[in-house]
Amino acid sequence: MSGALDRSGMVLLRSDALEVHVWADKGADICALIDRRSGVDLMWKTPWSVGEPSGIPWTGDSQVDWLARYPGGWQQLVPNAGPGRVAAGVRQGYHGEAAIRPWRVLDLGPDRIVLSVDLFTAPVRLTRSVRIDGDSVVIDDELVNRSDESLDVRWVQHPGFGPPFVDEHCVIETGAATFVSDAEAPGSILAADQVSDWPFAVGADGARVDLRTVPPDRRSVFGALTDFEAGWFSITSPTTGLSLRMEWDADVFPHAWFWQELHATEGFPWFGRAYVVAVEPANVLPGKGCVGNRIRGGRDSFEPRTSRVSRITVRLADGAHSGWRRRTQRFG
Repeated sequence: MSGALDRSGMVLLRSDALEVHVWADKGADICALIDRRSGVDLMWKTPWSVGEPSGIPWTGDSQVDWLARYPGGWQQLVPNAGPGRVAAGVRQGYHGEAAIRPWRVLDLGPDRIVLSVDLFTAPVRLTRSVRIDGDSVVIDDELVNRSDESLDVRWVQHPGFGPPFVDEHCVIETGAATFVSDAEAPGSILAADQVSDWPFAVGADGARVDLRTVPPDRRSVFGALTDFEAGWFSITSPTTGLSLRMEWDADVFPHAWFWQELHATEGFPWFGRAYVVAVEPANVLPGKGCVGNRIRGGRDSFEPRTSRVSRITVRLADGAHSGWRRRTQRFG
């Protein structure tokens, strides 16, 4: 039944066009985004997801513990994103606590839900509204600094998309003009800490890599998109006949982390099993690369007793008729 919590805290939202699964008891994650006409779920699922994380033992390693509870789908990374760090005298774990905490349900209907959580490692309250509007999902997020001090808060959306929607025929497009490869972990094929004009990146061998297409061969890629003319990206899937377009306010999220894990990484937790593409609106660039620090900065400073709001709209369409593909001579 839509608009109700099941025993694991999962909520199913539904319209004639879409079905969205929101996990209230675990981070307010969006675990499924299903096109009801085709039955295709666009979100990626981790191969180790157990469905109910309450029985997973805690190891004390924040990265292992976060990944053990990671089902795929879409998380919010707050107040930290990436490796653990010390901020305001407290250790903030890998990817932050917001995605591993249960959230309170404030309002619930057949096609909408409102949730909230108060964090411990930063004096922050997060509120999230998810509602279906025709062929779109509208996500409104608010982040409130509840203290009398300025806070350094990393705020990154973390949606991952996978098969059958994502395969080697997909095309990725975006409103960004620039790609920055990560300085420490650029993946298996890119040179570290390099700036290039989208859609190209600098390969480890110095050759250009076109990031618009998802290749059939194994690879991993990590970096960030920036210099947005407008905050958006799209993924078009000829195989499923679907296109997804995500839009956001680039003043709130001036960057977008760009991650691909295509059966490339060996060892825990991947073991070559993951096939996922992610474009993640973010208020900061990842890492501490020299090049990245020269790119126009993020918005990680939150003044006392202030709030910041974000609206993200995700629309599905017939990939053959979406009209979203940007055609410019520069890209050929």
